[in-house]
Amino acid sequence: MRTTLFLMTALLAGTVPAIASAQESPLSESDAFARFAQSFPQLCYGLEDSAAAEYYPNESWNLSWETEYSDTPQTATLYRFFCGSGAYNVNHMYYLETEYEGLVPVGFATPQFDVVYENDDFEGAVLEMPMTGYGSQLLLTNSEFDPETKTITSHALWRGLGDAFSAGTWTFNDGQFVLIRYDVDAQYDGEANPETLVSFK
Repeated sequence: MRTTLFLMTALLAGTVPAIASAQESPLSESDAFARFAQSFPQLCYGLEDSAAAEYYPNESWNLSWETEYSDTPQTATLYRFFCGSGAYNVNHMYYLETEYEGLVPVGFATPQFDVVYENDDFEGAVLEMPMTGYGSQLLLTNSEFDPETKTITSHALWRGLGDAFSAGTWTFNDGQFVLIRYDVDAQYDGEANPETLVSFK
């Protein structure tokens, strides 16, 4: 009741109070990392390891793009945070901060597939590798971001030799990262001979 009377009084006086609060200021890299660490303490292990933090420092990049509905370029900040490592793979998680959505983790579209090996032996020949759909993942393995092309690539090794792997490429388009290529080498034969499952460019 009091809220209604307040609004009516403000309208009669010719002034309307601001209902929505102003957008928050962009986060600092340390504040962005703190939010990330609080959100995924179990998934991303070793975040408090000083050696890992020194070897895999947090990174950030400023991005911009133009839209059809505005003459003012849109802007965002991309963050890359270390999220654990093994013998030959390193995982990172990416966050994107925009004016309207704030700081959110980036989900990367990835194809889902089956691998059919000869005689059901994973060291045998690959008979076929049919796609079964698409999924989304938060972690990227052995990933890199190229600020010139605004492209993120990943290269997940299935074993240390590196002859079997999956590799994806996502490009920044109109404020989001879009899958443009995905290659898989499911053959444990000592050679790199991937098959392209997805290619849009």
